[in-house]
Amino acid sequence: MAATADRVLGVLDLFSDDKSEWTVEDAAVAMGLPVSTTYRYFRSLANSELIVAYAAGRYVLGPGIIQLDRQLRLHDPFITAARPEMVRLANEVGGDTVVLLARLYHNKVICVHQEEVGHLKGDVSYQRGRPMPLDKGAASKVLLANISAKATRRLASPEGGLDIDGELRTSLRQIRQQGFAVTEGEIDPGKRGIAVPVFRPDQTLEGSLSLVVEASRTGSSDLIAALINTRKAIEATLAIRVSVLAVAPDREPVAEDG
Repeated sequence: MAATADRVLGVLDLFSDDKSEWTVEDAAVAMGLPVSTTYRYFRSLANSELIVAYAAGRYVLGPGIIQLDRQLRLHDPFITAARPEMVRLANEVGGDTVVLLARLYHNKVICVHQEEVGHLKGDVSYQRGRPMPLDKGAASKVLLANISAKATRRLASPEGGLDIDGELRTSLRQIRQQGFAVTEGEIDPGKRGIAVPVFRPDQTLEGSLSLVVEASRTGSSDLIAALINTRKAIEATLAIRVSVLAVAPDREPVAEDG
């Protein structure tokens, strides 16, 4: 049952910037499944409007995704804890700045929320919902530097596909020791990324908080200090919420009629 559920949900992973619409036949080839089986998966997802058919048997993502996205924005503990602190951080550092909140997503990193102040020239590749590589950019590297050794080995395996060479390993060790990452032009030319890890109350990794500014901007030490203070505020909020849940009384069972 679990394997079937995984394959049904795996259909959603097919939809990307490179290929945003699929036929059942194309999906069957991509997933290595019979057309009849793939059709059942498509029908199940369509019934929940996670995908919709719009022309000649071609499917695109549906409004069910938008509903789930709204729930994520409003109720995800990491986002709701970080959002007001990110707004304060953006106003504090000023200038032309993008503030990013990111977390691990399979063998990638994905931005889950962002705030902006001023107008940073050009596009910032780290956009909400766009998977990014783990080995490039401050927001990604600070996560890679702080994941467990077991997770690192999995990512570096042939299945994980991540090439962690000696230079990258040395860089990650330094990032872990100093507690932040700074990169310049690794993702977007002329941009500097500065990032810190964010941890849950049990000290497992929650995600990363980062700033993107012009590479010519001075005062990186002040930006790092502001990031660290904001990280502490987010972690404090997460800790309070966990402690409240820990002491909350169990809900009374709903009484049955009769």
